[in-house]
Amino acid sequence: MGLFALLSGALAEDRPLNHPSKYLYGFTGQSVAFLGSEDIRYGFGVGLGFGKPEHRFRFRTLPAQLVYEGYVDRTTSRFAYTRVRSTWAVGGLVYSRWFWPQDKQGRSMYGDFGWGLQYTTATSRDLDITLNSTPMIGFGGIFPGGRRDYLIGLRLLHISNGGVKKPNQGQNQFFLTIGIRY
Repeated sequence: MGLFALLSGALAEDRPLNHPSKYLYGFTGQSVAFLGSEDIRYGFGVGLGFGKPEHRFRFRTLPAQLVYEGYVDRTTSRFAYTRVRSTWAVGGLVYSRWFWPQDKQGRSMYGDFGWGLQYTTATSRDLDITLNSTPMIGFGGIFPGGRRDYLIGLRLLHISNGGVKKPNQGQNQFFLTIGIRY
């Protein structure tokens, strides 16, 4: 029995950073006024994801995952104008996640780059339609915690109609993400 536990622990420690994973996230943040954005919005949300190793996305020595993520968020504008101030959004992202080597304590870093779609319950000052494109970039740290890892990161989500309707101001949202990987 003791030998089995010892071997199980050794196997868990040796598992690669890009092993098949499930993610649970919480995030909070705000939009920033650049690249056409005018409507400063504050928000929060939750997301669920699934990552699988993807060797074709490997960058030099950095292993990668292909991650599928769904999320729900709520944002509120700080401006008072005739449109709805608070909106709900549902989105999906597909992105590559690269992992940097672990230090002696098992900590690591990750970088994300991907794209998705988002549906909002109402238009806003910067978003003239309810279905928008969402290119995304992010990075953060991974901290081991036994059978799961804890992630803390920053994410930039550009929300835009992709030029389908003019004007196409778009919105740039920065989020602090806190997650669990298991």
